[in-house]
Amino acid sequence: MNRAESYNLKSCGAFTLVEFLVVTAIIGIIAGTGVSFLKSFQPDIQLNGVARNLLSDLRYAQQLSVAEQIEYCLQFPVNFPQDRKYKIFQCGQSQSVKEVSLSEEIADLTIDPSLTDNEVRYNPYGAVKESTDITLENTKGNTKTIKVEPSGFVKIK
Repeated sequence: MNRAESYNLKSCGAFTLVEFLVVTAIIGIIAGTGVSFLKSFQPDIQLNGVARNLLSDLRYAQQLSVAEQIEYCLQFPVNFPQDRKYKIFQCGQSQSVKEVSLSEEIADLTIDPSLTDNEVRYNPYGAVKESTDITLENTKGNTKTIKVEPSGFVKIK
């Protein structure tokens, strides 16, 4: 191999093993830092998700009431946090249409003012029997409140 051929091999742009290991180590450090940073936001992300799902389920119960022209209820657990499930069912029936378990990241569930039988009851017109504010609190102490108005309109405050 002459000197010209040797020069062409060195200038072909390949990475050495040391360069590859250094780049891999830097990527690993950045990824490790990013994962721990994102983990600190996990309770807030789950709180937002649970609030959106609850809002969606309230609207679902309302939609069932209007579509079928019968009352539907969304019932919250009486002894939260031991019982973490809420359910949607046709009022007066025992079989639920849907049951949802709240995440372990939810530390407290407050309903103010309290509801009869701990349930939001939708009439066939989509309005509720009682209006209320449902407050979810996560393990970091952050809260989201879902407001249920007499007309049946629900929103996250």
